[in-house]
Amino acid sequence: MKIINLLILFLTINLCSAQAIKGIVKDKLTGESIAYANVVLKNGKGTYANEFGDFELKIKNINSDTLKISTIGYKSRLLPATSFKTDVILEIFLEPEIANLDEVVISSKRIKYGEKEILGEKRDGNMGVTSLIGYETTVLIENPKYKTGKVNSVYINLKKRKDAEYIATFNLKFYEFDSITNSPGKLLYHENLYVKPKNKKYKLWVDVKDLEIRFPENGICVGVEMVNTSGKVKKYAYFGPRYRYTFTEEKDLQTWSNYHNTGWRDGSIKYKNPKRTKVGVLNPMIGVEVEYISE
Repeated sequence: MKIINLLILFLTINLCSAQAIKGIVKDKLTGESIAYANVVLKNGKGTYANEFGDFELKIKNINSDTLKISTIGYKSRLLPATSFKTDVILEIFLEPEIANLDEVVISSKRIKYGEKEILGEKRDGNMGVTSLIGYETTVLIENPKYKTGKVNSVYINLKKRKDAEYIATFNLKFYEFDSITNSPGKLLYHENLYVKPKNKKYKLWVDVKDLEIRFPENGICVGVEMVNTSGKVKKYAYFGPRYRYTFTEEKDLQTWSNYHNTGWRDGSIKYKNPKRTKVGVLNPMIGVEVEYISE
């Protein structure tokens, strides 16, 4: 009897500690809902708000966790889970982040562009790599001419995922390359850019010419975040498509991953081909068409 009572007490504690936080993410100034914001716990579990800003996230220990809510164009918020009531729907307001964009837009109108070039990893191998919902994969596109310009379009080489149950949405992001930290730096475009890919083998091109995204002298970091826009799906659901990766020899770190905006990690894949004498890394086949400023 004593053992049974202890088991009941143990189950009761676990059921009580496994709670769900429900909320809606809104713009602090307008009060409008914010679609697809990142919602992640300090312990690493994350989700997305839906198209109406609503989210639900299960939490095991409400006394020792912190919630981070973030999306491009807004200041991130950190909230202690102890401040939440699990029996109500929370309203979480994000403050718009004002960027110094006016002078960039104004000056870009007077700039004359000339030579165009497509940049990115050349194909050497053909491996498909599956990413997970919530992860952003970002690659450095080097600038061989060390000339400034703008990005006209982005391409992503993709492969079909045969067991995919859902199609992910891609959120494209653009960063400066921070040579001091050797990682993506400041954002170059301050809005989310959602794209719906097809689950097949092809090169997806996205036209961004009118967005006036600057191409710096030391290159640009292009990120692709896999977002769930299909609503509530089963745990560990398979999303497609896959990224195509290429083999690169003797290169420094040039690929990073970022889970629900929690920080950059090494995203390259160490690889040795049995048919080769040299080792290297696998990097995603993501690239850009740029247009350089006329001298």
